[in-house]
Amino acid sequence: MFAQSCSHFWSPEAMSSHLGGFMGTYRQMSIFRYPHVLKSALQTVTLRNEKSIIVAEVVSVHLGFERHALTRHETRQPNMSASCALADEMARGLQRYVGGRRASAAASGARSSGQVCPKAASEVLAMSSQSSVGGKKSFTPLVDIGANMLDPMFQGEYREKSRHPADLPAVLSRALEVGVSKIMVTAGSLKESLDASALCRRGRDAEGSTWPRLFCTVGVHPTRCNEFDEAAAGPETHLNDLLAAAKGAPGVCVAVGECGLDYDRLEFCPRDVQLKYFELQLTGLAAPLGLPLFLHCRTSEAATDLLSLLSKHRASLPTPPGVVHSFDGSLEDANKFMALGFFIGLNGCSLKTEDNLEVVRQLPEDRILLETDAPWCGIKASHAGHKFVESKWDEVKKPEKWEAGKTVKDRCEPCQLRQVLEVISGCRGVDQETLARAVQRSTDLAFFGG
Repeated sequence: MFAQSCSHFWSPEAMSSHLGGFMGTYRQMSIFRYPHVLKSALQTVTLRNEKSIIVAEVVSVHLGFERHALTRHETRQPNMSASCALADEMARGLQRYVGGRRASAAASGARSSGQVCPKAASEVLAMSSQSSVGGKKSFTPLVDIGANMLDPMFQGEYREKSRHPADLPAVLSRALEVGVSKIMVTAGSLKESLDASALCRRGRDAEGSTWPRLFCTVGVHPTRCNEFDEAAAGPETHLNDLLAAAKGAPGVCVAVGECGLDYDRLEFCPRDVQLKYFELQLTGLAAPLGLPLFLHCRTSEAATDLLSLLSKHRASLPTPPGVVHSFDGSLEDANKFMALGFFIGLNGCSLKTEDNLEVVRQLPEDRILLETDAPWCGIKASHAGHKFVESKWDEVKKPEKWEAGKTVKDRCEPCQLRQVLEVISGCRGVDQETLARAVQRSTDLAFFGG
C-alpha cells in the first residue's frame, strides 16, 4: 500500500515513480484539476531530499482539495469510489513521508535552516492556481492550534435554540479546502476532554476523510474549575479521570488545557479556586503526561500569577512548555512568557487594536502560532487588523438564514485561519509563505515532536 511504502522513508526517486502513476490515473479520468502541481513535483522531487519534503506537503494539500471536489463531482464516473480511495491513500502516505523525512533530517542535522525549502516550495507553487477565496495564497499547510469544534454553534444551536442543521462536517471540509491540514480541538472540562477525543477518532474514520487531521487537548478551563469541587468522587478522582482521558488517547491528545487563569470572569469561578486547580493540573496532568500546556490568560494581574506558578513548576514541564493562547496582552508580558519558553498564540482577538498589532509586529517570528478559537474571535470589520484581510467567503447574515456551502456571520470557522495569517503577515510586512513556513516549524516543535 502507498501509505505503508511511505512510512519506510522513500527515496525521492521512488516517490517520483508513485507520483507518476497517480497522475496517470487522474489524467485518464480527466477530472484532476491540478496536473501541473504533480508535473512540477516530478521535475523537482529528484533534485534534493530537502525539496522532496516540500513537494510532498504541497501535493498532499492539493490532494485534500481534489478529494473534496471528487465527492461533489456531478458527472457519474464508474471509478469514482476507487479514485477517492486512491486520493485518501496518497494523502496519508505523503503525510507519513513528510513526517519520516523530517525525523530523519532532524536526526542527521542535514536539513538547512530555511534557505533550500522555501525555494523548493516556490518552484512548485509558482505553477499553482490562485485560491478562489483570496489572492497571494500560501500553500504551506496551516495548523489551527485552538478551535472549539464541540461548540453547539456547529450543531446549529445558538443560545440553546436550534437555528439550522448541524454542519460540522462541512465546516471541517471548508478548512481543508484552504489548506488547514490539522486542527487542535480544545477542551475545557472532563466531558469535553472525552468528547474531543471521540471527535478526533471519528475524524480518523472514512467519514472524516475530507477533514483536516484532528487532535485535542485534555484539561479544565479556569472558569470551570468549580467542577473539581463539584465532582461526586472528589477532586483527586476527577483529576485521575482527566489523566485517564489523556492516556486513553495516544497520538490524539497533544496538550494539557485549556487551563490557566481568568480574572476577567471571576463570577464563574473564584480566584482562589482557579489558582488551586491550575496548579493541580500542572503537577497532576502536565508533569506526568509530559505534554505541553495550552494556556488561557485574561488580565495582566492573571498573567503575573500565571508566570509565578509556571516559574515555580518550570522544571517539571517539557521543553518547549506550550503556548499562551489567544494572547492580547502587553509586549512585556509576552516577553516574560517567551523567556520561560512559551509560544504566543494569535487569533482575531489578538488583532483588534493598533496596540495589539504593534505587539504582534515585535514578536519573534519563531514564537508565533496561529489559531482561530472558533467559533469565537473572528476578525471583524471594526478591528484594526481587518484592513489586511484578503480571503472572503460567501456568508449568511443570520443563523436562521443558513445555506449549505456558506459561512455564518460572526461564527468564526477554522478556514478563517487563512485571514489570521494574512493580517499578521500584512501588519509585519512579510510574505505570507515565509511566515507560514516559520509558523509550521514552530507548531511542529510545540505539539508534534518537531
